[in-house]
Amino acid sequence: MNSESWHRIYEELAASCVHLFRDNGVEIRLLESAEPEATPGNAVVSFIGFTGDHLRGSLTIVAPVALITRCHPLRERRALDEDMVCDWASELANQLLGRVKNRLRHLGLIIVLSTPSAAIGDHLRAREEQGEGFRRLLFDAGTDRLAVLFDAIAPDTALELEEVDMPDPQREGEVLLF
Repeated sequence: MNSESWHRIYEELAASCVHLFRDNGVEIRLLESAEPEATPGNAVVSFIGFTGDHLRGSLTIVAPVALITRCHPLRERRALDEDMVCDWASELANQLLGRVKNRLRHLGLIIVLSTPSAAIGDHLRAREEQGEGFRRLLFDAGTDRLAVLFDAIAPDTALELEEVDMPDPQREGEVLLF
């Protein structure tokens, strides 16, 4: 995949992240140039993998527990324990990658998501960029920082993304029960 296509994927990821957190009551802003830093104190990491014919990899979110708690849908109704925070962090990773999946469909990329997972720890740090398909995005969330890591491989190095007309199978935010 060419560098312009990678850049487009990273733009879609950044926009999806801003919209996801805004939809959950937390304003975040992409920091264009920021040094990686350890997340102070108690933090949560959530991750989800994906696969497809033209792209496969993983997405990871690293954030302070306080930030995940601030956007939790039950934050005003009850006290949140660590399991609830991990469950919500997993769901945020799932929703974020789902939003990216929807945006990539219109660029001709179809991906399938795996099951998300999360863990809580102290002083977690996001790794450094390691290749063309790896990107670390850092967001300012007021008193907190949010790191999103996207690590992907595109076996077809000549692949160029272009707009295609694909109907949405489901609108963002719509609940599908099965």
